[in-house]
Amino acid sequence: MRIMPTLGEQARLWRLVSPLLPVGAYHHSQGLEQAVARRWVRDEDAVREWLADLLEHVLIHVDLPILIRAREAWMRRDAATLRHWNAVCLACRESRELRDEERNMGAALGRLLGELQEPAPAAALGFVASFGVAAANANIDAPETAAGYAWSWCENQVSAAIRLVPIGQSAGQCILRHLGEGLDAVVAAALAVADDDVGRSAPGLAIASALHETQQTRLFRS
Repeated sequence: MRIMPTLGEQARLWRLVSPLLPVGAYHHSQGLEQAVARRWVRDEDAVREWLADLLEHVLIHVDLPILIRAREAWMRRDAATLRHWNAVCLACRESRELRDEERNMGAALGRLLGELQEPAPAAALGFVASFGVAAANANIDAPETAAGYAWSWCENQVSAAIRLVPIGQSAGQCILRHLGEGLDAVVAAALAVADDDVGRSAPGLAIASALHETQQTRLFRS
């Protein structure tokens, strides 16, 4: 029988997924800015479809299974396995800006762990692996860690869409409600991914992100 976490224990996760976490997630659109500029994404329905597809093809097969393995590795203080999955994550980032985002946000979270005097590996990690380390330090279990990461990603992407498309705040809430209703299935699918099946290509994201690197005028960091 699974014991429900206390409110204090849940707050450890809330802190990690809060927009106040100083990692600079709001600087990045992960290709969405270029997708909007190219008119691939032009309204609320298209935003919902774009994000749902990325959840299915990227987060379920890359971010979340690697996150879970990074958390488990740090629970055992297995630095070698942690570095391995961090390298896999970086290899799955298909553009320079996606790799830079992974490294820069990971470095920011690593600095925060040091400032909070939490244990952390000596090696520099990307954001997914660093998030796993932070979750292990806070003793957040694997499903909650995956759900929190996925929700934070959804929230950041919807926030970007509100500014870029643009769509209204109410439309953004409708999208978040739709994505949130699928989180149980997303987490369950990610937990079931075997080691040899980690990794997935999303050509549309890769193309949009690569084009965004040279976009002349942009709101989000390349």
